Amino acid sequence: MSNNFRFDAVFWDMDGTLVDSEPNHLRSFVDAMGALGLTIPDDFHDRTLGMTEKDVHEYLCRDLGLELDLVEWAQARFDAYAAKPEMVKPHEVAFPIWEKLDEMGVQQMVVSNSDRLIVEYNLERVGLLRPQLKTISRNDVIKGKPDAEPYLRAAYLCGVEPPKCAVIEDSATGLAAGVAAGMTVFMMPEFASETPHPYQPIASLLG
Repeated sequence: MSNNFRFDAVFWDMDGTLVDSEPNHLRSFVDAMGALGLTIPDDFHDRTLGMTEKDVHEYLCRDLGLELDLVEWAQARFDAYAAKPEMVKPHEVAFPIWEKLDEMGVQQMVVSNSDRLIVEYNLERVGLLRPQLKTISRNDVIKGKPDAEPYLRAAYLCGVEPPKCAVIEDSATGLAAGVAAGMTVFMMPEFASETPHPYQPIASLLG
């Protein structure tokens, strides 16, 4: 590992960060709900960005008339998501940074609020589903983001203290989780928020 790099581990959010998948996520919700005769509002993406599948499911049931239980909904949504594999791509900003850190020997993990089905599907699509790659999905923790638990678990699995870990995110939810874990957070270029949490642009990660 480069002696000039100041972190011992880098933890990546997946959707909208390492993987360009947000358009497919939105389409899958539209299609899955549409198949049930239901629609989603125009502000659905902004309202649910960074939320767990469980929290989104509760919102759909409470406000939009969904009657499937969580297991049934997760399968229906995954089927709709997997129907358009060409819409899941490596993020053009993040992926070169991942590859550079990999060359440097820096420990990297994917830490996502998505279910295990989506995590493994996305990583397979972009060529990162490898036996040695550690990942954390929403199924692996008691509390998802914005709680610190996912990132603290990642640090534990890597054997690295939180101050020596970097987090890369695209949502206020993920930013809050990284800050709560005591890590330095870097945000994707698209991120725009009035959140008071401190963060740095991803372009500054490699110096």
